[in-house]
Amino acid sequence: MSSMNDDSWAPWRARLAGQRGHRYWRALEDLAADASFREHVASTMPAWSQVASMDRRGFLKLLGASLAMAGLTGCGRPPEDSIVPWLRMPEGQPDADAIFYATTLCMAGEAVGVLVQTHQGRPTKIEGNPQHPASAGATGPQLQAAILDLWDPDRSMTPRRLGDIGTWDAFAADVGQWRSRFASHGAGLRILSGSIRSPTLQAQRKAWLQRFPGAKWHVHEAIDDRQALAGAQQAFGRPYRCRYRLEKADVVLSLEADLLDGGPAHLAYAWGFAQRRDPERGTMNRLYVVEGTPSATGTMADHRWAISSARIGDVLVEVAVALGMKGLPTLTPSGLSHARIAALARDLQAHRGRGLVVVGACQPPHVHALAHLVNAWLDNAGKTVVYISIDDALPGLAELCRDARAGQVETLFILQANPVYDAPADLDVSASFAKIRHTVHYGLYRDETAHICEWHLPASHPLECWSDAQSCDGSRSIAQPLIAPLYDTRSPHELLALLLGDIEQRGQAIVRNQWKALDDTAWIAALRAGVLPEMESDEPDLPVPADEVLRSWPLRQGQATELVLLWRPDPFLHDGTYANNGWLQECPRPLTQLTWGNAALVSPALAARRGLNTGDLVTLKVRGRALTLPVWVMPGQAESDITVHLGYGRTLAGRVGSEVGASAYILRTQDALWMAAGLELVRADGHVDLASTQSHDRMEGSESVRSSSLTALLAGAAMESAPTPPSLYEATQSGDYAWGMTIDLNACIGCKGCTVACQAENNIPVVGADEVRRGHAMHWIRVDRYYAGSPDAPETVHQPVPCMHCEHAPCELVCPVGATVHDSDGLNVQVYNRCVGTRFCSNNCPYKVRRFNFLQYADLTTESLKGQRNPDVTVRNRGVMEKCTYCIQRIEKAHIQADRENRAIADGEVVTACQAACPTRAIQFGNLKDSGSKVRRTRMSQRHYTLLAELNTRPRTTYLARVRNRHPDLGEDA
Repeated sequence: MSSMNDDSWAPWRARLAGQRGHRYWRALEDLAADASFREHVASTMPAWSQVASMDRRGFLKLLGASLAMAGLTGCGRPPEDSIVPWLRMPEGQPDADAIFYATTLCMAGEAVGVLVQTHQGRPTKIEGNPQHPASAGATGPQLQAAILDLWDPDRSMTPRRLGDIGTWDAFAADVGQWRSRFASHGAGLRILSGSIRSPTLQAQRKAWLQRFPGAKWHVHEAIDDRQALAGAQQAFGRPYRCRYRLEKADVVLSLEADLLDGGPAHLAYAWGFAQRRDPERGTMNRLYVVEGTPSATGTMADHRWAISSARIGDVLVEVAVALGMKGLPTLTPSGLSHARIAALARDLQAHRGRGLVVVGACQPPHVHALAHLVNAWLDNAGKTVVYISIDDALPGLAELCRDARAGQVETLFILQANPVYDAPADLDVSASFAKIRHTVHYGLYRDETAHICEWHLPASHPLECWSDAQSCDGSRSIAQPLIAPLYDTRSPHELLALLLGDIEQRGQAIVRNQWKALDDTAWIAALRAGVLPEMESDEPDLPVPADEVLRSWPLRQGQATELVLLWRPDPFLHDGTYANNGWLQECPRPLTQLTWGNAALVSPALAARRGLNTGDLVTLKVRGRALTLPVWVMPGQAESDITVHLGYGRTLAGRVGSEVGASAYILRTQDALWMAAGLELVRADGHVDLASTQSHDRMEGSESVRSSSLTALLAGAAMESAPTPPSLYEATQSGDYAWGMTIDLNACIGCKGCTVACQAENNIPVVGADEVRRGHAMHWIRVDRYYAGSPDAPETVHQPVPCMHCEHAPCELVCPVGATVHDSDGLNVQVYNRCVGTRFCSNNCPYKVRRFNFLQYADLTTESLKGQRNPDVTVRNRGVMEKCTYCIQRIEKAHIQADRENRAIADGEVVTACQAACPTRAIQFGNLKDSGSKVRRTRMSQRHYTLLAELNTRPRTTYLARVRNRHPDLGEDA
């Protein structure tokens, strides 16, 4: 359909120029009646080969389903059903023109309550809902980037049958014929979906299975917790999900569990963890991490030990033995020293009921089972870990493929799943589905699975439809639409209603019926708050694990020296669902700083032994399958483990995500979803220049990051250096406010939520892999990653670096046109229409936080992308310098509102985009002249220091040092 943008369309599009409302539709009718126009459509688009012979009415119906392809859907429309704004403006958003609505988004295994900002009916920005327990007001990169998915021009726009454009009416007619064949039994009828978090969809699934008792509903997720559930089944006799209370834990042992940034509930976990990391109070929790691949949680550890993923279970057995537990298997030593095991066990024993042992989802079931036993032994169950019973066990993809190959499946509906891309390679999904008579795919994109199906149906984006969701902690919330569907799409509830024979039922009515127990007042209150009232429930289950779990402990396979292949979800793309999101592709990964592709992570020791450097190509061979990838030498990686990230190698993900990286799914099999022993690593010819930002804007050689021990801090050691020397600069003007920011390195987990939030707020463009390699990335806030210690066991610290807003700014003196200047509140501001692009200011900036718009990076032509942009921030053209402005648009809105009310701006009334997104509250912003402000109080901390203070630029952005709480018996052990 690319021909829709050709110059040959210019005369037809000109006839629509300036049309809105009924005039716009009348112009379409005129075109539809124009035979030459229909002939032109037929000649330029082969899939519409029959349109020339259509009458005006038929052509209008077909054209109406595809207007967006011609760039005619740039303007958003409010949803047809009434929606309810949030009960009050979010903190720091005093904007009379923008309206916030509470809704819910399901991302990477969790349902999170959010607030969506709309401008004139256009959703433009997502913030966390402080009333929702799954986020506590924070967001992450995926939630921030969901707004870009809404406006993605590559989204599926209309139904298709065998590749040709179809209609929902035609699909409904087909469904009616299929339904008549199944009668009331439904043998041969199947549905495949992802995990269901919506109570309404669960009720519809139950109704569908009752209507067709011979049918089956299968569930497939490429990244799930099946091994954890199997471990609970082994320990308790039934499956349970764990919910951890990190805010109550004094000692945490994480065995390859990336709690803070790697799975469901990570936003809540990050906040709970951060609440116990305030060294000023003198009490900090202690975090031990044992893992094969470095993680965000590992970087926050007080003690992190790199052990092969295959030996994690051995470590847990040794800890259990040291705790005095009996009946444990006798294993070969894990490789962790006796001193470390003994100290760890003593710490857990000393904090009975206030400790926690957590095992990652990638570990096998027997390790999870033993962890349940250890937590029960330590009296942690019901205190720092609670158990949520799981009753819903549904057949999986393997059973569906087996039945399909046996000819037992006649009709299959695939709901928002992509098994052709992400299923284990040994299932051969394409061959299995080819044996099914009718296949229907429903999703946001015409992805790899959609292209092998008879029908493809476009899904509404979650911000376009009514739904509901239940979070991992049991909290429930309503999802209301923020905009009418941009394209000819349906919600999953409307599709299920159609499959049940109720073609006319609308999404709001379906969801409202599910919650009919709520009267109108309670319903409106739930929409305003973004969360439903808590359910009355009994005390949570406190299952008791059985000791028998230890008798079935399997022997470890393989030799300690053999290589092990690990699969891990990409921090941003997850399982590949978000591959077409340019913000997520270009955001540097928290530890590698890689963008636009994946690599094989190898340890420095293995790289030295094999003569490998970052970017060298290697071939990974396991179980007869092979994959070639570039190498990334990863400090802190276990020597025998090689890690690849999932989510890349998409072939039909849209213009952004297709052909980026390599698909690690081709090595994955049903019995080796997370780890495979016996890996063969073979060096291949060639070298790849990876698009990493780690070498950009480097400040190595300076004391950028400062750290201390809790013991030294309690002894009174201060971070700040000598008093600030005098300056030759003239004194800056003093206004009513002095805006400043502090960033707590003891809380920052490096998740990059601030980076993507800044991009969404400030209309920052995507530049692509080639420009990233040249150092032209445009992010206004970067998160540097620093190592200390040995490459095999480094300490890692993350440091967000926005514009410092120096009081004595070196950039201002060298600008020949006065484009970078100071305002009366002390902000270093940028006047875009003065800038002539000399880049003198960037050369003179010691913090390297200024970005030059080398090319026309911003897409000014794609209509749908215009709807996403924040109208309060300029969309910059090429040739100007850009940088962080402390979200000056938010400051000015607060200023205007305060002036109207004849008062000063209150502390907390202005919240920057990066500050609002941060799950650990590491960023504080406010008026330094206000002695009671939070930012002023943070500057009184003995951990406070100034970055590059020796340059005497007197930045308004300052830092709080990192603190580690070492076990006293382990000293400086890393």
